[in-house]
Amino acid sequence: MKTVGIDLTFIENTEGVSSEGVFSLGILKGFYNTGKKQQIVLFALEPVKKELLSLYPGLHVIGVKKGGKTFYRKTIRKHLKKTPFDIMYYPHVHSMMNVKLKCKTAATVHGLKSKKVSGRKLRIINRKLKKVDYIVAASNLIKNEILSKNKKIPETRITVIHNPVADIRPGVDIVLKKKFILSVNSDSKQKNLIAIVKAFNRIKDEIPHDLVIIGTIDENGRAYRYIKKYGLASRVIITGRINRDILFGYYRNADLFINASRYMGFGYTPIEALACGTKVLSTKIPSVTAVADVDCDEYIDNPHKYTEIANKMLIVLLKSIDKEKLNDRARKIKLFFSPVKAAERYASFLGM
Repeated sequence: MKTVGIDLTFIENTEGVSSEGVFSLGILKGFYNTGKKQQIVLFALEPVKKELLSLYPGLHVIGVKKGGKTFYRKTIRKHLKKTPFDIMYYPHVHSMMNVKLKCKTAATVHGLKSKKVSGRKLRIINRKLKKVDYIVAASNLIKNEILSKNKKIPETRITVIHNPVADIRPGVDIVLKKKFILSVNSDSKQKNLIAIVKAFNRIKDEIPHDLVIIGTIDENGRAYRYIKKYGLASRVIITGRINRDILFGYYRNADLFINASRYMGFGYTPIEALACGTKVLSTKIPSVTAVADVDCDEYIDNPHKYTEIANKMLIVLLKSIDKEKLNDRARKIKLFFSPVKAAERYASFLGM
């Protein structure tokens, strides 16, 4: 049985995590619950090490004072000599990952069209992927992206394993004066927040709801300028970044969750909302179309048309759906995206 070193040094704390962080902690939970803790060695920043050991007693966690170039170029090699393992696994693909080690390497790709990654860094990532021994794509969309960008990577080296949904919380009670529609978003072109804001402006006088946007919004971005121009500040609430307990409070209290993203390699937030028993309107991103017998309440066919989004927002808000049906859909989501199932597939692919 193979042993695996896992890089978690990009996580600064276990609460304020990115989608890749949510995934990484989810697959770790799956490995732990399938009895693989003796086969994994975690690399984590010192504060995160303490959090992980409190959550998962008995794990082998190596504390790292600082991540970055020194960790990838020197620290991994040093610990390979001290604590040999068979595979170095990167749950978050990036330009600094070391693929020239005296062991096999593995990586999970969550999408290659991120605005946060420059063209230069993306070219470096693609070059490094050619040398990775085990590549996991979070969806078929991503697998096809990898193959189209890297003609020299054989298809047999890539497997598709859906990301687990491992951290569904009761959440804290969210008490707002009015009902609300929820979007977890940013003002990048891919996330398409501007279309949601325009759609809400179109129907705001027909509904009693406010629009709550969770995320950090650029004051110079299109969405913020539109909100200011049309005097929507009293109806559009921007929370900034929040912790996951509060996030799940919003999920569970929203009358509708909306995602109008033009591109998502996988897409956590809509399925987290579905797993909370919330009504969801979304584009057909990989995560929401993965479960054969589960659908969102409506799908956005053209995310560029805010009039379509507005009409479908009204349809879903007015649609009466039995609470038990929403709860049954939530159960199916959690079962399909089980961290144990995902970890078992990873273990099989990596030969653990």
